[in-house]
Amino acid sequence: MKIEIGRPSPALVVAVIALVAALSGTAFAALGKNSVGSRQLKAKSVTGGKIANNAVTGAKVANGSLSGSDINIAALGTVPSAGSAANAANADTVGGHSASCPSGTVLIRGICFDAGASDVVSGVQAAADACAAKGGYLPTPLQLYSTRNVINLGTGVGNDKRFTDSIYSNPDTGGNYGTILVTGTGALIQESISTSARYVCAYPLVR
Repeated sequence: MKIEIGRPSPALVVAVIALVAALSGTAFAALGKNSVGSRQLKAKSVTGGKIANNAVTGAKVANGSLSGSDINIAALGTVPSAGSAANAANADTVGGHSASCPSGTVLIRGICFDAGASDVVSGVQAAADACAAKGGYLPTPLQLYSTRNVINLGTGVGNDKRFTDSIYSNPDTGGNYGTILVTGTGALIQESISTSARYVCAYPLVR
């Protein structure tokens, strides 16, 4: 006996589609909104490739959770407010000029002074010329006086005193020129410009 199988009826097709849709809906319904939490995720199941670029923001990172090992320091740019700090790399120059004391000198109140006194010279002019040859100058009486607790300015006995740049006409000696010398005791001594003494040169900090 020959059995003929005809084409399925439209009603059967619709019924099969409805059944498949119903079964799929049941599966999707099982995963309702907000139904997947940390308990449903296996350990290490979420990898970097499953996270969209720029998906993790600062608000999602716990405060204090990142350490230096988590950050590529070399990739960080210069902090804008610290941009001028790069200009402080060489603190020994100001506008291209030296901003340090010469060797063998000491900085006192913004001026560099010889740490030790010279040999004895005859006359304040010889002392001034010697300082100029070294790129310095004879300090004023006040400048030199202010260093007496740091630099040895002598005892004031004999030639053991220090010249200053002071030169003036002394009416007490018939108009002869005089100068003021300073000692380590804090004394200011008036003497002839041709007297013999030692000197301490001064130098500007920025040259």
